[in-house]
Formats: sequence, C-alpha cells, structure tokens
Amino acid sequence: MRALIYIMTPVLILTVFLASRFVTWEKLKGVDSKALKHLTAGTQFLRNGKNYQAITALTQAIEVEPKYAEAYVKRGLAYYQLARYKDAIADYTQTLSLNQYSADAYASRGDAYRALGDVPRTITDYTASLKKRKDAWVMSKRAEVYFETGKIDEAINDYSYIVKHRPSAIAFYNRGRAYYEQFLLSNKQNEILKLALADFDKAIEMQPSFAIAYLNRGDIYAYLKQQESKETDYSQAINLLTDAIQNWQNEAHELIPIYLWRAVAYKKGNHVDKVINDIEKVYEFFVQFYLKKIRISDIL
Repeated sequence: MRALIYIMTPVLILTVFLASRFVTWEKLKGVDSKALKHLTAGTQFLRNGKNYQAITALTQAIEVEPKYAEAYVKRGLAYYQLARYKDAIADYTQTLSLNQYSADAYASRGDAYRALGDVPRTITDYTASLKKRKDAWVMSKRAEVYFETGKIDEAINDYSYIVKHRPSAIAFYNRGRAYYEQFLLSNKQNEILKLALADFDKAIEMQPSFAIAYLNRGDIYAYLKQQESKETDYSQAINLLTDAIQNWQNEAHELIPIYLWRAVAYKKGNHVDKVINDIEKVYEFFVQFYLKKIRISDIL
C-alpha cells in the first residue's frame, strides 16, 4: 500500500496539513474567547473535510474579530476546497493585508489563481511565498506550472533545488520528466536523455514500487531501442499497479487514476484488450460515484 503514495496526489493529507499548520498566536495576544472558540471549531471542520460548516464557524470568528488573520486564511482554504476560488482569493488577500501568514497566504492564493488558469498571477504568488519562506512543496508547484507552460529550464532549476535540499523519489522523478521533455523539445541531445534516465534510475532506487517511474524509464529505453529493458519496465509498472488495485481498501472511485495509469501501461505494452477492459472499469466507477453523489443529494 505504501507504493500508492507515488500513484495518487495526497490531497486529503495536504488539506489536514494546511488546516493545522497555522499557529494560533492570536490566543497569546488576548483574542476574544468567542472568536477563538469559533476558530477552533472551524479548524476541526476543515480537518474533517466539512467545508460548509468550517466556513460558517470561521465567518462567525471574523464577525467577532474582523482582523482575525488565521480565520481568513483558513476560511480561504475552505472556499478553495469547494472550488469557490474568487472567494478564496479575497480571503487570502485580506490575510496579506493583515501582514500575517504571508508565505502561506501567497502560496494558497497562488493555488486559487492556478485553478482559475491565471498563470502569471500564479507564478507571482508562488514566487512571493518562496521569498518569504523556502518550501519544497511550493517550489514543486511552481515547477509544475513552469513545466505545464513550456518553461522547462525554469522547471528544471526548481526541481534541482528540491533534489539538492529535499531529495526524494518524487523529486528525482519530476526532474527526470522535465529533462525528458527538454530532450524532446531540443535537437534530441543524448546528454539530456542521460540526465533524464539517471533521475528515473534514482527515483526507482529510492522507491522500488514507483510504478509511474518505470513507465517513464521504459519510454526512454524504447527510444534507445533497448527492447528487453523497455518490456521489463512496462511489465513491472503493470505488476505494481495491479498489486495496488488488488490491495485497495478505500473508496472504489479512488481507483480511477490507477486504472487509467494501468491502461496507459497496457497500451505501451500492446495489450489492447486489457486497455479496453480498464477503460470500461473507469467508466463504471465514474457512473457509480456520481449516482452515489446524486442519491446523497436526494435528487433521485
């Protein structure tokens, strides 16, 4: 199950982390006890994924203490989780105007701008956050935006910083992807391809169950016409993803990205029938998930 960390983005973990990272210095400054009570309740709602209740509680805290920075930044997170990005931006901007939690507010506002597709403001806010506090997670998100917008050199610079200061399998994998993209966009210089291969090797060395790294390394072997190595890596990716599916113990719809990745692996390995089976499974999970949501909403 540990390998699943390297297949899916840990969104819920991130939510809990963001909800709890702000130290309540206001308590030490004599903030109104009612406001603090509402803030504490709102924080707990956030941790439990109850965003509407969190917004209600945090709004009550703000009504008591209009300059309660911690309440604004946490309510911004609740709005963000509900895809109310403009409301989130307003709360993060208010937090910044109060000169507290600047690094977190800039990073979180950058997330909201990113969700709205505003790349320039996303980069500006991530950069402002990093000037306040170097943070590997924020730098990784800025690198992702650089990568997605074709600024590969900038992405590599950010990933290289992370590799140096917070080395991990994911950090090496991400830089390997950036090197490989740079290779494809260049005149296909083998020196760059070797850098990509070395990073995928390191990612797999650090986390042997990193299924997606095997897929990417297999692509490089395919380009190098190393047929046996390519097939070995694709097969290993399929085995790891299959193992993840068979040992899954959470909600069924959360398997969707794993089935999609396995479909990709099957396609690369020319297993056409199995690709179709996995895609059909994805559709099945989508239908089940949304029907469940509709029933919960009492629409049916």
